[in-house]
Amino acid sequence: MRAPRRLAMSLLLAAAGALAAAGCGGGKTRTVTSTSTQTVVQTVTAPTATAPPATTPTTTTAPTPPSGPQGCGRIDITYPNGEGGSTALGIVATGLGCAEARAVTRACQRGNVTPGWSARLLRGSSVQMASGSRRITFRLAGGGGCTS
Repeated sequence: MRAPRRLAMSLLLAAAGALAAAGCGGGKTRTVTSTSTQTVVQTVTAPTATAPPATTPTTTTAPTPPSGPQGCGRIDITYPNGEGGSTALGIVATGLGCAEARAVTRACQRGNVTPGWSARLLRGSSVQMASGSRRITFRLAGGGGCTS
């Protein structure tokens, strides 16, 4: 706001000086017309969106795993020293998430049954693992396995 006031004061002083000079000239009266345009710039801050209030959970609960069957892909394991490998194909988890199903399947491929789980061989090379109402099925190819 100081710049417009300074400009206005400068114009008034210039006009007053011009009038004073016109009156002292000695005979002829001279009229000076001065026109100026004032530009006012106003900065407006737009309101910002407020973030939703943070919610604090009152109890800690584990995420609910999907109850229906879900495909969890495949796992390929290569044994060291060129001794082959194992592949678990078509992993399907029921009652648990894919991350847990893949960990239990990987342990079985390496010949270990995860505590709390049981494993049995189905038709051909299909394996079914169970823990309560949770189920994992997959086809085992190449080698390894946790079933006898």
